[in-house]
Amino acid sequence: MTTPTTAPAPPAPATTQALRVALIAAPTATVPSSSLGGLDQVRWLAGGLAAHGHQVTLIGAGLGGHPPGGYQAIDTDPTSGGRASPEIVERLHAEHAGTAIERLGRVDVVGDHTRTGWQPAGEVGRHARTVATSYQPLAGRWQPAFHTPAHLGWVAVSGHQQRTTPGMAWVEMIHPAIPIGQHLLTPTHAGPCVYLGPLLERHGAGLALAAAHSAGVPLVLAGTHPSPWATGYAEVELRPRLASGDVLLETVSPRERWDLLAHACCLVAPLHPEVAYSLEIVEAMAYGTPVVTTVGTVGAELVCHGVSGLVVDDPAVVAEAIGKAGGLDPALVREHAASRFDLPQMVDGYQRLFARLVTAGGR
Repeated sequence: MTTPTTAPAPPAPATTQALRVALIAAPTATVPSSSLGGLDQVRWLAGGLAAHGHQVTLIGAGLGGHPPGGYQAIDTDPTSGGRASPEIVERLHAEHAGTAIERLGRVDVVGDHTRTGWQPAGEVGRHARTVATSYQPLAGRWQPAFHTPAHLGWVAVSGHQQRTTPGMAWVEMIHPAIPIGQHLLTPTHAGPCVYLGPLLERHGAGLALAAAHSAGVPLVLAGTHPSPWATGYAEVELRPRLASGDVLLETVSPRERWDLLAHACCLVAPLHPEVAYSLEIVEAMAYGTPVVTTVGTVGAELVCHGVSGLVVDDPAVVAEAIGKAGGLDPALVREHAASRFDLPQMVDGYQRLFARLVTAGGR
């Protein structure tokens, strides 16, 4: 059962003072709409906040005619329909977002979901309280840089992200969410096990393949981040090792991803320790598909061991966990996802954060 990308939040009574909120989404040219940190999640947040009575403006690039759900939408159109490198798109989007905020007048709080921040264009922007949500690893090669003087700090997408980047100015932790109700429970999971992630050794693609073979279960290796490195590893290291029944897909569309997750016997998610969040794990659990993951990763935070999946402390026992995952109750797997990762929880978390920041005067 596939899932549409639109997810209007149900109306809800306002629980706090109505706020003027600007949300800045990453350009779709740099982050696919259905990916973690993509347009869909920011749209869902905008619709949920608007349903709570807040005045919300969504600022994005490449909105593609998405109908707003009770909120104003501004497309910065950084390249005027032309083509440009991701770096140029991000820079122009940051500048145009600042201009859009300036034209809005008073803004109580800005929720920035881009990678590089936004550029204030005047007095309104320089004084607009801003919190940023980062979906990418914040350590190592890339360090975030924000241009606004009123940047208050960061929203972590997981406790794992906070623990692995302790030097950041974290103001809150809010798990990204999905419309659980649009991912229908699959009562039986007779398909192959699935690895869904970068087709790279350090992300565990090879480990997943070896574990599936040891468990005697076919595996679908589905890539989520195409790159020359992923292609090279897939063709040189993975494809020659495929057994009968195994499938290698260098990239999958959102609908293909959902179909794979809905019917898999389990999702094998070794994960790299730097990964801040796994939308694939949440989507799998929404369908009732159990997840096999490892300690020391965000998977251990998202999966309830023995209920929605199995969390192992040794890669050598991943194969054993794959064999045991089929004994878990799909209804309980889904119940765990619905209790922690449904849209109302995410919307409520941001609403409480924004209200606290405004009440405190940004201090």
